[in-house]
Amino acid sequence: MDNLEHDWMYKRLDNRGGIISRFITGVNKFLQFACSRRNHISGDNVRCPCKKYHNIKYMDVETVKFHLYQYGFVENYFLWKYQGEKNVTGEMSSSGDFHGVAQPGSGYENPYRQMVLDATALNFGHGLSWLSYNNTKPESSHSYEPLMEAEPNPSMEEEPHPSMEEEPNLECQRFYDLLQAADVKLYPGSSISQLAVVSRMLNIKMENTLSQRGYNQMIQLLKEALPEDNIMLNNYYETKKLVRSLGLPVEKIDCCNYGCILYWGEDKDLIPCKFCGHQRYKRLVGSRKRKLIPYKKMYYFPLIPRLRRLYASHATAADMRWHHEHIQEEGVMCHPSEFKAWKHFNETHPFFVAKLGSVRWGLCTDGFQPLVIQGGNTLHGQ
Repeated sequence: MDNLEHDWMYKRLDNRGGIISRFITGVNKFLQFACSRRNHISGDNVRCPCKKYHNIKYMDVETVKFHLYQYGFVENYFLWKYQGEKNVTGEMSSSGDFHGVAQPGSGYENPYRQMVLDATALNFGHGLSWLSYNNTKPESSHSYEPLMEAEPNPSMEEEPHPSMEEEPNLECQRFYDLLQAADVKLYPGSSISQLAVVSRMLNIKMENTLSQRGYNQMIQLLKEALPEDNIMLNNYYETKKLVRSLGLPVEKIDCCNYGCILYWGEDKDLIPCKFCGHQRYKRLVGSRKRKLIPYKKMYYFPLIPRLRRLYASHATAADMRWHHEHIQEEGVMCHPSEFKAWKHFNETHPFFVAKLGSVRWGLCTDGFQPLVIQGGNTLHGQ
C-alpha cells in the first residue's frame, strides 16, 4: 500500500499535545483491518505495533488502541505486514528489521526463536499488560466495533526521547536475552546459534544422565575447540540461568516423613506433624548451614501453565482441536470423541463444546492402591 494512505500514522499529536481526530479514525480502521485477518491474530488478540512492543506481543484490541494513543506506531511501519497486509505484488514483505517476529504460517526458519516465542508469549503478554500502569480495566475484546471518535486527551504527550523510556523489567529482560540467544551465532561464520547449542547440550545431559561436573567439563572442552571469539556459556549455572524462562513452573512441597500430611495451604508453616508429631526438618549436627532440609518433599507440576503451553505452541496447538476437526471413518473408532459417552457429554454441556479447543482431561490411576491387602484381610494404608 502507498505510504501516502498511511501518512496519518505519524501525525498523532497537535501543537497542544492532544491526539488528532484523523489519527483516532485511522487507529480504528487499523484495528478493524487487523481483526479481519484471522490468520494473523491469536484468539481475540492482535499484535501491538506501538513503539514499546514492536509487534512482539499479542494484546486485546482496547489495550492496543491505548498503546497507540500513548506511544504511537513503530517507525516506518507503513506496510502492516504483521497484521496480514500484502504489498502490491501480493507477497508478504520479508524485511529483516525487528519490527515483529516470524509469522506462524511462514514455516520454522528458526525453530529455536519460535520455541522462545511459544514458551514465553503467555507470561510475557500477561506480565506486561498496561493494567500494570493503569488502574482502569480494558473493555472486553471478544468483538470489536469501531467506537465514536473520542475527544483527544491532552495528557498523552509525545515522549521526549527514546532513551527516556522505561527499562524492561526482569521478566522482559529474560525474554529479550532468549531472543538474542536464539538469533546470535555461536561465533562469526557459525551456522548454529547459542541457544541451539545450549538446548542440545542439555538434551544430551538428560538422556545420558550426565552429572553437573561432567557437563561443565564438556563445556570447557567445547570452548577450547571453538574459535576464540565464541560466545559459548561457561558452565551449567549460566546455562540454567539462560533457559530458565523456557521451563514450566514446579512447586516443591514438604511432606511428613510418614506421609501424614503435606505442609501446604493452612499447614504450610507447621514445624512438627500435627498427627504424628514428627519433625519437619532434619537436625544437622555441627553444620553451619542455616538452610532447613525437610525429611521428605514432593514436586507439584501445576496443570494450567502446561495446558496453556499446549495451546500456545505452534507444534501442538492444532492437536488441541483435532478431536473436533478430524475426519471420522465410518465403522471405525480411532478417538474417544467418537464414543457415545463423549457425544452425550457434548449434548449435556453445549457451552463447553462451543469452543473447539476445549479438551477433556482423564486421570489415570494405573498401579495406585490407597489400601493394600497384606496377610489375609488386613488393610494397610499405602
